[in-house]
Amino acid sequence: MTVNATTRADRHARPGSEQAAGLVPPASGRRAGRPPVVAPPRTRRRTGVLAAGVSLVALGSLAAALLMQRVGDTVPVVAVARDVAAGEVLERTDLAVADVNSDPALSPVPASKLDSLVGRRAAVALPAGSLLTEQAVTDVVLPPTGRSMVGVALTLAQLPAELLRAGDKVRIVDTPAAQGEPPATTPATIAGEVVSSVGPDETGLSVVNVTVPVNQAADLAARVATGRVALILDSRER
Repeated sequence: MTVNATTRADRHARPGSEQAAGLVPPASGRRAGRPPVVAPPRTRRRTGVLAAGVSLVALGSLAAALLMQRVGDTVPVVAVARDVAAGEVLERTDLAVADVNSDPALSPVPASKLDSLVGRRAAVALPAGSLLTEQAVTDVVLPPTGRSMVGVALTLAQLPAELLRAGDKVRIVDTPAAQGEPPATTPATIAGEVVSSVGPDETGLSVVNVTVPVNQAADLAARVATGRVALILDSRER
């Protein structure tokens, strides 16, 4: 009888009583009520990114060094401060000093010679912002004695496509009226020498300043006023 009573008591025992009584061993390596500890993930070093960053820093340093060297290679030269017409006497206010990169292809006047240019004449038209060269100035008075300067206004169709230069030998030729018949004889011409050329402007006209003999200046000016002239560029071979 005693055995049966004990069996019934054991059958109705509370869950976990076996563990409390030492019959069931506790879970190994874990404390009750605590979550498991997870090890932090191991980071991987990105050696490629680090190498790229080092390369960029090196390139930046090299570019900065080259820029500083380039800036250090500049030299002071004479520049034109305002537009100067051909033949005009240069004044101090017409000139300025500019720092430019040293280039064997350029031959501007050094800034140290600026004062020696004052009082000389522009051999050609000098636009503001351009660098001044020795060939752009002269001591010759324009127009020289015995010659006059005439401005010849021409359209692109009345000019050669070649860019005109100071000193070019040209001929200004009479042309027939628009839609007219070509002349039966050789048209009249007046020989001249180019001093400068300006344009074309918004109307499409270019003005070529030429010197001609004094006794032909009035005749040329009258012909130019009709618009029935064309310009011929002769050989530059000397």
